[in-house]
Amino acid sequence: MEILNDAYIIEQLKLGNKEAFEAVFKKYYKLLNVSAFYILRDEMEAEDTVQGFFVDLWERQLYTNINSSLKAYLTTAIRNRCLKKVESETRTQKKLVDYKYTLTEIEEEETPVPEIYPEKVLADLSIQRMQAFTLVHYEHKKYKDAALEMGISINSLKTHLKLAIKTLKEGLKSAK
Repeated sequence: MEILNDAYIIEQLKLGNKEAFEAVFKKYYKLLNVSAFYILRDEMEAEDTVQGFFVDLWERQLYTNINSSLKAYLTTAIRNRCLKKVESETRTQKKLVDYKYTLTEIEEEETPVPEIYPEKVLADLSIQRMQAFTLVHYEHKKYKDAALEMGISINSLKTHLKLAIKTLKEGLKSAK
């Protein structure tokens, strides 16, 4: 089937033409993968998101919602899915951090551990900096593993560590 333009593709999709769907997939798959990767920063996650979108596009007949540009509809849909995924992962990570620190507080109450850093100095750290510092320096995790657990890049982890150590050094100087 030769498809001339996006308006014709949309028209054929609304008629349930599988060849039109295949044409959309072939024409936009790579572009949508790149768009998803730009937001998610994970190649496999980007591919899964795009493939899941195409499955939904066909099975749930989402193409019936297209009233303007096909390209604009597809890229917006992928962007929204990726942003929802990032938001969900961020919420999950925050819950995990909160849960982990709650467990840590309970364990500390049961078995007192000598403090290396005064509580006030540690309280000055943001949650992510505290988590990065804890994973690398207390739990002795490699940067790659710590970054994966936190859901951030290795460079972001390094930045959090650098800033955490800077804050701790400044706090210790003023505590003396």
